[in-house]
Amino acid sequence: MNGLGALRVGILLAAVVVAGSACGAGDSGAPSREGPAASSSRVGATASSSVPSTQATTVVPQGNPSSSPATEVLGTAVIRTRTLSGTPVPNVPVRLSQVQPCDAASRDISPDAKEVLHREATTDGSGVARFSVPLGCYYFGLGTPPPGATPVPEGMHSLFLVRAGEPVSGELRFQEPLSPHCAAATIVHDLDDIGELTSYNAKVSECDGAWAVIVWDIHGDSQRIVRHAADGWATYVVFPHDICWSKAAADGVPARLRPYFSC
Repeated sequence: MNGLGALRVGILLAAVVVAGSACGAGDSGAPSREGPAASSSRVGATASSSVPSTQATTVVPQGNPSSSPATEVLGTAVIRTRTLSGTPVPNVPVRLSQVQPCDAASRDISPDAKEVLHREATTDGSGVARFSVPLGCYYFGLGTPPPGATPVPEGMHSLFLVRAGEPVSGELRFQEPLSPHCAAATIVHDLDDIGELTSYNAKVSECDGAWAVIVWDIHGDSQRIVRHAADGWATYVVFPHDICWSKAAADGVPARLRPYFSC
């Protein structure tokens, strides 16, 4: 081989070496081309690791273990059943009803108030019934009174519990028990001027054994004041009347009957 041929062979070998080096350099860069795939794999792992935290948000909170439900504040309502003179009336069924809306502190019950709580009891031998109930506004009344007990008609009764544990009393009043002399049947039997009234039911009030008021269950004014004498009951005045109090007092009519005289 001459010198020129040897030179060409040398140049060719050099080119082969350079090309081999380029290929080697291409192989060494392969990992970098796979980098995005590896990065994609890591992203996938990150997404997968977030699943448990998403599921945790669906757990129902257990709340603060140290907290407890608010305790309802209670007061004491005391209902007493008494005669007009203050004598206890036992064994009376009574009822207590809490109503809302209402401002107990200002004793203001709304006209639209509705019952939200109802309690019943019977007065004891001292004529007392006690209720432990929430603070607020209450109406109270009675059920069917025991035989011989005549309630005084006084309309709606209310009481207001404002402070915890502080007793608040309400009173239901009754007429004084009638003596045998005050029985309606006795008075009706003695009266000799009542005509057909004997066919109707009569009710006696304000009776002390000497004076009384009697009225019959009929339309119109059947009321009269009667007095007891040695021979029994007799009519003192029939309503309507024009007798003045000065004359009635002189005749011995008791002061409690003053409202039945208009002059």
